[in-house]
Amino acid sequence: MRIKHNKISDAVMTQVIDSINAADDKSKAIAEGMETLAAAHDEDLINQIVEEANHQQTEDYRRSVGIRSLTKEETDFVQAVKAGPDAYRQSVTAAQVDIIPTTYIDRTLADIKADSGILSLVNFAPVGVHKWLFGAGTGAAVWGDLTAAVTGEITATITAMNLDVHKMTAYIVVPKAIRELETGYVDKYLSAKLAEVLHDGAVAGYLTGNGKTGPIGIMNQIAKYTASGTAAAKDKVATVTSMSPSGLAPALKTLSHGGLRRVSQVYLLCNPLDEIQYVNPALYGDSVQGGYVMKTAVPMTVIADANIPAGSGILTLAGRYTMGFSGIKIDDYKETKALDDADVIIGKAYGNGRADDDDTAVVFDVTKLQPYQLAVLNTPKSST
Repeated sequence: MRIKHNKISDAVMTQVIDSINAADDKSKAIAEGMETLAAAHDEDLINQIVEEANHQQTEDYRRSVGIRSLTKEETDFVQAVKAGPDAYRQSVTAAQVDIIPTTYIDRTLADIKADSGILSLVNFAPVGVHKWLFGAGTGAAVWGDLTAAVTGEITATITAMNLDVHKMTAYIVVPKAIRELETGYVDKYLSAKLAEVLHDGAVAGYLTGNGKTGPIGIMNQIAKYTASGTAAAKDKVATVTSMSPSGLAPALKTLSHGGLRRVSQVYLLCNPLDEIQYVNPALYGDSVQGGYVMKTAVPMTVIADANIPAGSGILTLAGRYTMGFSGIKIDDYKETKALDDADVIIGKAYGNGRADDDDTAVVFDVTKLQPYQLAVLNTPKSST
């Protein structure tokens, strides 16, 4: 489910800052401030779930509001959250890797993939897999007699990606108003918040991950690194100036990976402001029947996202980027502070991600796109 966040008022911000400044115990004041800001930020979500939980419970109603059946491991996890910090300390230790059950994470990743424009392009490896293999195969098929020896040879280059080398830290505040609800509704809140933090982190990794502290994003090169150890950025292609066959030809040639794959569907990723200013004028032309129609050399889907730097456009393919999480655990919980009215879960997701190859995505200067020009036909005058 998509979360509609509330705007945190200046009065609440001032209250939190003043409380921290006036407190003798700064750590406790900061923790309490986190709970206050989180509750204000997610006020609508909290109120919605509390209201649903107070409704008369029938199976039809529970299904209609998205309450799902849980496995035993999922139930144990949610009940530990409900029980509060003492139960956490008894049931959760840093030695446990899969604190959040793998089925829980797999289901969450499937939800965000279905609900997200950008992440619909990503393949998510099953949670718990520690290594993912990539294969780029080429070869030939040879006709011959049924009894003839095999004369065609298929070769493949196999590379592997470890899915447990980087760490994404997520903070989820569980308000007391949620923790006191029935298990199914606590699960709904946790699922929504986990989906949100995984979505935001996964999008950032997919687009601009630097390969040192996170995945390698499609805007960076897979095997070329800077002196600081981060993946080098791809150069912006300046030749993409229109959506005509000739205008897109250089980019489509790259996406075809030297002609080894057919490019039948392209995705154009851009900042929402660039979509308005540059992409839409280049994509849409007048229709003979009136109105506007998309004019492109190949079928194209535009996905606008604020995480994409303004001025940069990306032409890419679906299913050519893999991201995976080997597990999510609550680490060093004993060092976190529980609040009077909320618990803070610090989840650390171990994962990685990269494209099949650098040709999976072409980064271009979106400001170079020219508006679509309607073709003008010169009809010779009749001699009569």
